[in-house]
Amino acid sequence: MYDYKKSGRRIAELRKIRGYTQETFAEKIALSWRSVADIERGYRGTSVDILMDMAETLGTSVDYLLFGESRTRGENGTELSDMEERIGRLPQMKKMLVRSMLQGMLDSLEKVEILEKVG
Repeated sequence: MYDYKKSGRRIAELRKIRGYTQETFAEKIALSWRSVADIERGYRGTSVDILMDMAETLGTSVDYLLFGESRTRGENGTELSDMEERIGRLPQMKKMLVRSMLQGMLDSLEKVEILEKVG
């Protein structure tokens, strides 16, 4: 179910992470800052068109804004998890660090699997 308050909190959180004031965010999505404030406080919802603009501006999916879940599709059409989406929004250097950490973990898991088979 669509919860205006929870949705508004997610919008406000992402807006702040992106460094937008309510005023600058409102300009980007063609709303008044008062409307943005009302949406963020959960006083009202908004149209699908505005939600789509918000999601695009905030770099997320409409599903995330509405329900706190991500069902974003990647380039190959597969569903991306919230974690994959978050990694995708990182600066390139941080993406490289995450990939390196994950590669190390996967290598370790493969070694454990080999040892379990031998042992």
